[in-house]
Amino acid sequence: MRTLARLAGYLPIVVLASRNVSRSTARSTLAVIAIIIGVVAVGGIGLGGEAFTQDQLDAYEGFGGVATVSQLGGADDGTEPDGTFSDQEISRLRQTAGGATVIPIVRPDNGTVRTPDGEALFTVQVKSMSDPSRFYELRSGSFPSTPRAVVIGSRVASDNDLEVGDEVTISTDSVTQSFRIAGILNGQGFSDPLSADRSVFIPVGQFDDPTYEEALVQVDSRDRSLEEVVNAIEQEFNSRERTVFITQVNRQREQLESTLRQINLFLLGLGTISLLVASVTITNTMLMTIAEREGELGVLRAAGYGKLAVIKLVVTEATMLGAVGVAIGVPLTLGIGAGINYVLLTDPLAFTSAGLRYVAFGAVLGLGTALLAGVYPAWRAATRKPVEALD
Repeated sequence: MRTLARLAGYLPIVVLASRNVSRSTARSTLAVIAIIIGVVAVGGIGLGGEAFTQDQLDAYEGFGGVATVSQLGGADDGTEPDGTFSDQEISRLRQTAGGATVIPIVRPDNGTVRTPDGEALFTVQVKSMSDPSRFYELRSGSFPSTPRAVVIGSRVASDNDLEVGDEVTISTDSVTQSFRIAGILNGQGFSDPLSADRSVFIPVGQFDDPTYEEALVQVDSRDRSLEEVVNAIEQEFNSRERTVFITQVNRQREQLESTLRQINLFLLGLGTISLLVASVTITNTMLMTIAEREGELGVLRAAGYGKLAVIKLVVTEATMLGAVGVAIGVPLTLGIGAGINYVLLTDPLAFTSAGLRYVAFGAVLGLGTALLAGVYPAWRAATRKPVEALD
């Protein structure tokens, strides 16, 4: 009951504050818009950053327990080109990895892809690996079941209007052949270890004398740990001289996630500047409103209205502006976030708890900014003597 009584006591102040705010429609509208911009900036950057982070981290989804091994120098006998593995070295790598699966990646020299119209796609990479389905899922079509079929990355398909069933011509130093597109991969983002979005994967065995630029080592955690296999490879290949570079994909993921989080926090810092602008706008609005209502406030003080009551009234007015801005800004932010989710994640409701916390943070910050922005004008109005206000 006491709580209800206290709330009822605030009701006249709320009614009076609402009337005062509505009297300065133009200035109040500008203040509300400033709060809306601030809330959307903070919440939208947070939601957008989380969606982008999730989109990029999804590229690592199929690479659990995987390390990439790339050659730094030539083969021991000096017969292979620098930076590639020979068949013998791949066999040695398999023996060292024990029960782990070793998947060599072929990147032929001077590989060029041409569309059905004959256009050369110079930015597209040609790769060959066994069983791409181990790491990727298809957006459409199927994985190749014949030697003359390929799967292509999502960007290769979208940028060049390629569809399942189209034919592409692939030329290398040793062969020029036409292949039918059997499938199109899901989008992977720029962080994918194999850059699949801009690649064409052709079946193994299409090259007369393949060399391997790198190999993927996939470990079943039920048999051995990835760390154990990586240490074994380091010992075998790098004990006397560093000849291979090994990267654990999960560590790449962690580094990328950390980097994206830091970028997101930096952008959030920039977004909060808009709320500082909003606080200045509200402070200016309240000062101008008080200047116009000096006589009215003087009468209230002369009639026994205390300093604290004046402060409550002015702060309530400022808080109401913030509340209206937050009430409009939060749904608008969620709508923008849903659009970003749909574009990046194909699911408009794929909000993360971290993303929603950013929205809540923006709402609290917007309301708090409005409240604090009303403190100085309220203090100034309350400390002025009634006689001076009535002059």
